[in-house]
Amino acid sequence: MKKKKLAKLQQQFQPSFKSIQSNLFHKMQEKVTAKYGFKVKAFTQTDRPNVLIVRRLDLDEDARNKEINLSLDENFTNMVQRIQNGEKDLGELFSDNLAQEVASHWTSVNETITQNDSVVTENETETKDQMTLSAFEDEVASYTNFYVETTDDRYEVKEQTKTESRLLATISTQSENEYTIETALKRKYKLKLALIPIIEAFANTPIENR
Repeated sequence: MKKKKLAKLQQQFQPSFKSIQSNLFHKMQEKVTAKYGFKVKAFTQTDRPNVLIVRRLDLDEDARNKEINLSLDENFTNMVQRIQNGEKDLGELFSDNLAQEVASHWTSVNETITQNDSVVTENETETKDQMTLSAFEDEVASYTNFYVETTDDRYEVKEQTKTESRLLATISTQSENEYTIETALKRKYKLKLALIPIIEAFANTPIENR
């Protein structure tokens, strides 16, 4: 089959942006229920397509915090497009982080996220994307003023501000699946949903394959 014809067929069968977005919201709802023990409904409205409304279903209708609004910004759009283009396992990683972001508005989420072999199952480890150090550095550098520094025992994701070099995350150089997301990154909603899956993918890559 000619390359042009194959590319055309692949494009025809490529899922739409809206279907991927809908699938992400559905997965997020399931993960919030499974991990945090309550049900939510996520949806957008025609007059506000760039705002995700998340409604907690177990709260009274007049509860002050029954609904939250999350901005679906350019970083969200870029992530959906990457999933649309077939980037392996990105949908699972992104929906995980979206579920955590949503749940954090109603639950107490740990200040750091540290994973090790005892909390990551064998199947989860096998299905994560593998990423070399060079690819990881390139991904991080694609965000303005972000970069990676390497020390003896960890990789450090940093942001260069006008006044300081701010630590955003660390990944162990000695152990797989061990990383920490700092509060400084958690506060960056517009970036964290895009950047945390990249950090997770690199952290889950076997040491010898980085």
